[in-house]
Amino acid sequence: MTSETGGSKKEASTGEAMPVTGMSQGTAQSPGAEAPTQAGPQAEGRRTQLKIVRESVESLSRDIGGFRRSHEASVKKLEKEVAALRSELGAQALSKDVGNLRKVHDANSKKLEKQVATLRNELAAMKSSMAKDAARSRAKQEAMMSKILAKVSAKSSKPAKSTKK
Repeated sequence: MTSETGGSKKEASTGEAMPVTGMSQGTAQSPGAEAPTQAGPQAEGRRTQLKIVRESVESLSRDIGGFRRSHEASVKKLEKEVAALRSELGAQALSKDVGNLRKVHDANSKKLEKQVATLRNELAAMKSSMAKDAARSRAKQEAMMSKILAKVSAKSSKPAKSTKK
């Protein structure tokens, strides 16, 4: 009995499924009267079928194991390639970012240089304006001083003339 059912659950489940096909074959091969006489050969046929099923299951499990190993190896290889591609993409993105930052920095530097030049020009204009204003105020001051001096000297010369008379 143990040799018929096998030792594993897979074999037992396939062994249970096999009698259905075996029974359909048995009924197709022999009419109902000959079934009791073929009980011995059916048991041998069943054992052979179970043996074939066991061998098929073992072969399939070996094939599945080999497929699993090759699949895991290919998955690992693909993961390494993906990691390499991600690092390359990251490096490219960084280089693009660096390039973009360089462009932004250059543009900002040019703007700042323009602003500095504008401020220098405005400062020079303010200095010039202040110098002109200072010159104008000195000129006005000198003009006022000369007028005052003229008036003072005119007043002092008038009383001198009046005392001589």
